[in-house]
Amino acid sequence: MAKMRAIDAAVLVMRREGVNTAFGIPGAAINPLYSALKKIGGIDHVLARHVEGASHMAEGYTRTKAGNIGVCIGTSGPAGTDMVTGLYSASADSIPILCITGQAPRARMHKEDFQAVDITSIVKPVTKWATTVMEPGQVPYAFQKAFYEMRSGRPGPVLIDL
Repeated sequence: MAKMRAIDAAVLVMRREGVNTAFGIPGAAINPLYSALKKIGGIDHVLARHVEGASHMAEGYTRTKAGNIGVCIGTSGPAGTDMVTGLYSASADSIPILCITGQAPRARMHKEDFQAVDITSIVKPVTKWATTVMEPGQVPYAFQKAFYEMRSGRPGPVLIDL
């Protein structure tokens, strides 16, 4: 049986859920997602000037047409914290957006490393759901759950930290 990389499955889930555009800035910790986006295709990427802007672009994109889901992508550390204002804005107005951040390697987490920010704890007050995926096998489930959470009940933003 052929094996699929978890990050490829994430892109396929996003495509199946109707995502066709993402906004963000590449960086070391999130580059595997960018590689999968290029390899699989079907999701256009708009390069933002900064990650906060990408989160607002994702929110605006969701607002432009019923059914759109804005996606913003940033790398580890400060890129995630820069998304907080956009997440708050989306939360206040019940706008479903998906923020995806990269994360430092597990060995560096919880050691006060500049790039290893516990972004899920920071964004919990302004998201419907936020998670850090620690195992590759959990990636497809996390993406499926994210879309469910964004759309169920009162719509709102979610964040997946990879």
